[in-house]
Amino acid sequence: MIGLETVATPAGLIIGAICGLVPLAAGVYYRKIGVGIGGFIACLLSGFACGLIGGLPMILLTYAVVVSYAYVNRQDPFTSRAALEDVSFEVSRIEQLQRAMANLGITVRASWKALTRNKAGLIGFIGILFFVLVTTFGPLFIEYDGAAHMDRRTPGSRALVAPPSAEFPLGLDWKGRDVLSHMVHGGQRLILTSIQAGILATGIAVILGSAAGLLGGAVDQAITTVANFILTIPAFPLLIVLAALVEFDSDFLLALLFGVLNWPTLMRAVRAQVLSLRERDYVQAAMALDLGLWHIISREVFPNMVSYVAVNLIFTIRVAMYSIVGLVFLGLVPLREPDWAVMIYTGRQQGVLFLPQAAGMLLSPIIAIALFQLSLVLFSRSLEEIFNPRLRSGV
Repeated sequence: MIGLETVATPAGLIIGAICGLVPLAAGVYYRKIGVGIGGFIACLLSGFACGLIGGLPMILLTYAVVVSYAYVNRQDPFTSRAALEDVSFEVSRIEQLQRAMANLGITVRASWKALTRNKAGLIGFIGILFFVLVTTFGPLFIEYDGAAHMDRRTPGSRALVAPPSAEFPLGLDWKGRDVLSHMVHGGQRLILTSIQAGILATGIAVILGSAAGLLGGAVDQAITTVANFILTIPAFPLLIVLAALVEFDSDFLLALLFGVLNWPTLMRAVRAQVLSLRERDYVQAAMALDLGLWHIISREVFPNMVSYVAVNLIFTIRVAMYSIVGLVFLGLVPLREPDWAVMIYTGRQQGVLFLPQAAGMLLSPIIAIALFQLSLVLFSRSLEEIFNPRLRSGV
């Protein structure tokens, strides 16, 4: 998860186009041209933005969706319309792969339907997608304005700041730089660091909570004791103290510190759910067969609480973003432009609060962070529906 910054490049566009040929060819082969074209566009954009990291997973998803529209299970006489005596129950590896792809595609389609059915969640998804597109593809159209411009000072003005205008829609900052360029180029680092921090905290909580609930005994007591100790210490003040002592030369270290300090609350909730789930017959059977701790956690326990974990991941990302902005605002982490949090810090340092014509410099990142947080909250309403089969089926 180190160095996840993504910038759309011509090489990524070529990678995306090559990746998109797979679902497009599958769509032509299965006579699902529209779905194949949609898959090609999805691979094109994903590869354009993230290169192979975005293109390869999108190949799998889009190909699976195309297959799900055309796949017919030959072992099922109802779907294949074959007589029972004509049904062959011998399955080759290729047929097993096709069935797995079809099941994955059906899951993706069902998740999309659940997302579009919940209007609030769809609005949140569109909001998140907007920020992703702006921070990834925006730099292609808006060049970063990082140098000071003394020539932009308005005649008679004592400062370089300027209100929004036709040339500069969000105005100029204290160095006469275009605020819009900083908004376009400055959001990706903050968003990705917050996502990394949320994933790390959630991953630690799920693993330790599951281990504590399943193993019990000394392991449970040790993990619970450590969690209770961390919970007794206010997280943000401790984060401030550690940030003052440790020099964070990478965003990943900051995300890792947040993850280490913010896993106990979710861990206790996961542990409670695991203690309940381990009494189920299928978990008891897996433990009796000695299938291994990782198999029990990943196959038997985690699927039954994935909706709860996914929603908590969203809220952990929100808390992480506020914590990172708070540390930057206090000047306790290295200040690297462009960054939304740094814009807020420099705005306070330069006295923008007392300059009405410079409101865009301070309000733009604040509003952007608030809208991104709102999008996350709205999107979480669809996540529970996506990961919960009962809600997805309308039960």
